[in-house]
Amino acid sequence: MSDHSQQLTAREMVRAHAYLVLAAISSLSLLTLALLQIPGAVKDHRYNLCIDEQIKLRHSSNLTGQDGLGKLIYLKAVQHCEGL
Repeated sequence: MSDHSQQLTAREMVRAHAYLVLAAISSLSLLTLALLQIPGAVKDHRYNLCIDEQIKLRHSSNLTGQDGLGKLIYLKAVQHCEGL
C-alpha cells in the first residue's frame, strides 16, 4: 500500500495508457475491415466458380476455336453468370 504515496499526474496517466488504447483501437479497426471484406470475397469466389463451370459445360459441346478470353464460350459464360 505504500505505492499510493506516489500519485501519477493526469499527463503521466495518459502517457502510460495511450499506447494500449491506440493499439486496441487499431486492432479493432483492422478486424472490422477484414470482416467487411468477407461478403465481397464470397461473391467473387462464387462468380469465378460459375464462370469455370459454364466454360466446362460449353467445352463439352466440343466447340473448336472458341477458347480464351473474348471468345464466344467465355463471353456466353460471363453473360450467364451475370444474369443477362
